[in-house]
Formats: sequence, structure tokens, C-alpha cells
Amino acid sequence: MFEIPEPGTFAENIAIAYDAPADLKKWPSLNNQRVTSKTPYMVYNGTLADCIRELLAKPIKQISLYDIVTERQPAFDGNVLSPGVAAEIAMRKDFPKG
Repeated sequence: MFEIPEPGTFAENIAIAYDAPADLKKWPSLNNQRVTSKTPYMVYNGTLADCIRELLAKPIKQISLYDIVTERQPAFDGNVLSPGVAAEIAMRKDFPKG
């Protein structure tokens, strides 16, 4: 049975196109907190899988400053993936290794 994901999550039982184009973006920060009055800037452009790997290679204290922007897929509730959702996706059995 199909389950609708909660906001900020993804549906585990739906395939993900890991080769979809994606951007890793970083929010400007002050005291390691996002400055939401500013616009995030691109730090990496590649595939969704590459962006997830790049994000997870960042220092843990800074990971909350990043988002991944990709094309909307049936498994996602939007086109912006939070660091938490990206980490969950990386743990999927079908996530491409290196």
C-alpha cells in the first residue's frame, strides 16, 4: 500500500532517481545558525547521490546549514531535502555506494 510521506520526509517504498541533477546549498550563518533572511548559495552541483555524499562529508556541527535542492520525485514531498532526510536516504539499501 502506498503511504504519503510526512513533510520533510520521503516514502521508503518508492524508488529514487539518484542520478537526478542536484545542488548542495549552504545557508549563510551566524553563530552556526542559519540566517534565513539571506539566500543559500551553491557549494556543489552534481547528482543527487553525489550531493548526499558531499553533505555527509561535512563537519557534523555545520551539517544543519545545508540543504539539497533537486527535482521533485514521487518519493519526496518537495524539491528541498533537509540534512536529516538526506542521511535517511543514504541509509537505504538501494543508495549507490561510492
